[in-house]
Amino acid sequence: MDLLAEIRRSRMSRFQIRAVAVALSLTLIDGFDVSVMAYAAPNLSRAWDIGPVTLGYLLSAGLFGMAAGSIFLTPAADRIGRRKLTLVSMTIVTLGMVLSVFSQDATQLIAFRVLTGLGVGGMMANLNVLVSEYASDTSRGSVIGIYAAGYPIGATIGGFAANPLIADFGWRAVFATGAALSGIMLVISWRCLPESLDFLLIRRPADALGRTNAILAKLGRPALTELPARRETQGPQGAAREILTGPTRSQTLKLWAGYGCLVGAYYFANTWMPKIMASVSGDDALGVTVGTVANLGGIVGCFLFSALARRWRSRLLLVGALTAAAVAYALFGQVSSRTGVALAVVAILGMLTTAAIAGFYTVAPDVYTPVARATGMGWMIGVGRLVSITAPVLVGYLLSGGWAPQKIFLLFTVPLLASLLCVVALRKPLPRPLPPKPVAAAAE
Repeated sequence: MDLLAEIRRSRMSRFQIRAVAVALSLTLIDGFDVSVMAYAAPNLSRAWDIGPVTLGYLLSAGLFGMAAGSIFLTPAADRIGRRKLTLVSMTIVTLGMVLSVFSQDATQLIAFRVLTGLGVGGMMANLNVLVSEYASDTSRGSVIGIYAAGYPIGATIGGFAANPLIADFGWRAVFATGAALSGIMLVISWRCLPESLDFLLIRRPADALGRTNAILAKLGRPALTELPARRETQGPQGAAREILTGPTRSQTLKLWAGYGCLVGAYYFANTWMPKIMASVSGDDALGVTVGTVANLGGIVGCFLFSALARRWRSRLLLVGALTAAAVAYALFGQVSSRTGVALAVVAILGMLTTAAIAGFYTVAPDVYTPVARATGMGWMIGVGRLVSITAPVLVGYLLSGGWAPQKIFLLFTVPLLASLLCVVALRKPLPRPLPPKPVAAAAE
């Protein structure tokens, strides 16, 4: 579409920046909601007398839900729209957090964490696509880097809030806080989150012309008398066919494998690190501090990636982040018993892994056309999280079997190196063009 190309060649307007800001805020709440389980784990495990294996399943429950949401909910954004799916997903997140407050045993809490994760998974990949579509061509890498910072910012806020909330009110208080914040963001999203122009111009939902003109007015552009001529688009089966056949299939499989290996290592550190450090030191507060420091490092990593993306290609930055992250994991295993040094390495570790996630978020959308972009991103993140689910559970069994934390951190350098190989093997993205047959331009 010439209109879309013209908008993306221009500087980002205030309206586009506001759309990205709302998406960033939603990701911030997601980070809070997902991370609270790790912060509550030491107190909860004692309150309910939970062993490491059961705790591993509790920590993985949200990841399982996130995987399911990414795979099964996110593709709906290519049919019903980015905005509508976000509102549905945020409603699910809020419900899951409310129910978690009232859970009475580990089985109930696992189920409610799966529900929460389902909403988070359906929303995050979808929002990544929306941000990519509203960003200008010259700023896309930087904008997505900033957007990706929302998750560690939310997790960091969760860390700062967890200590006083748990100390004064118990572990349920962090879930209650997350429920309240999620409800607030649901209302803000309903009022302020726009629909994607790509979706309106390509999928042509009801009143597409009126909705397009409303957005163009906010962009300071003239209204259209009719929708531009479009090319024939593919349905849901076509989206799957684009992703899984032809030259795109090889790219897809490399993205799945690379992202899965990265987030497996990432979620191992983010879910188990507070508990491991609390056990080693005998200090629950130190465990929360370690998790908070890791997420602070993640914030720095996202903003650093955003700044560097203005001068360097995103794929090159991703390769560098993965290489350095593997070194940081191996190093942490050697210094984890020395608190001061360990905290410094944790910050670096969080910075590098989160920068690498921002790299995948930037590289992946360009592999697919708009009619398959949400599906492609959702499946990449969903399959990746299916892989990552095994990490917290595996660590629970390894700790029960007597493995030292140092050896476990060394073990997780392997998936990081595997992720690096997948990224190196990626070709330059070559999105397939839409079918060349023009059809009449009219809103459906």
